[in-house]
Amino acid sequence: MDRDLSGDVVDVLGQLFDAGATALDDGDADTARQVLTSAETVATNKLPEGEFRTEVLRDCRRALDRLDDGAFDAAAEDAAALARRFDF
Repeated sequence: MDRDLSGDVVDVLGQLFDAGATALDDGDADTARQVLTSAETVATNKLPEGEFRTEVLRDCRRALDRLDDGAFDAAAEDAAALARRFDF
């Protein structure tokens, strides 16, 4: 991860991805979708252009696509993996 990222951005994204995974673990697809969409927006607006941003957005989109397909366990795993990327 780019160590030059704002601590606030890192904290927010980590919390959002963790909340998305938790919502999915709890079977709350609507909350998970809202949280992951918010995380995608934050990543789009706050992460600097580059490989890390591209990877985060790709993985976030994959989690949302899996959620849309009803693959809640896979989406939860994706969201948890994303959260770990922001856990220092």
